Amino acid sequence: MGTRPHLYLAALFGLGLVVYPLCSEPRQAGVSTLIWLSLWAAPAGALASRVGLVGWVVPVGWLLALTPVIAGQLPGLEGVRFEWFYGALALGGLFGVGWGVGRASVPCAVTTAAVLLIAGLLLAALPSLGGLGGIAPWSPAMAACFLDFSPASLVLESAGIDWMRHPAVYGPAGADSIDPLLRLPWGGMWAGPGALLLGCLTSWIGIQCRARSAA
Repeated sequence: MGTRPHLYLAALFGLGLVVYPLCSEPRQAGVSTLIWLSLWAAPAGALASRVGLVGWVVPVGWLLALTPVIAGQLPGLEGVRFEWFYGALALGGLFGVGWGVGRASVPCAVTTAAVLLIAGLLLAALPSLGGLGGIAPWSPAMAACFLDFSPASLVLESAGIDWMRHPAVYGPAGADSIDPLLRLPWGGMWAGPGALLLGCLTSWIGIQCRARSAA
């Protein structure tokens, strides 16, 4: 790591918010930013692991920067501002998973980040890929499973957004055919803290692995 880790972390922080100024409509900007952050959080965590625990200032910075702008402006959040906090916890969990994996293999942090980004993109896109390019349409059960594993579903639904009814998912993923018995949205009250707990556990494991490899 170079002599200016603060510039490195500032770049990771800025890349997480790069989508927001590109959208003219505030509500769409908020949703688009959360979608991008759900994909960028884990790779950013892997890259931030190169500077140690101080790397956690990145997701904290996202929370501080976005709360006044997004909370209360996202569809479904009017008057329920606190739900945005659960989405932020989910982002922290994804960041923690990336940080832990990256910390366990610091020399390969860039490669790890690339793999995590590709994996996140694939998991987020899978629900909407059925029926495209000759692929057979997903069954409702399979589409529901893919939605459960999508990082975008975790973050947006934890933040109180009806992601299954979003135009990017509702038609392409066949969400209109998914019975509530097959899938219910992530509940932010438990999904957000649960994701953060998983992220912290992964980070701790990464620290232990790093310590053993350095011994």
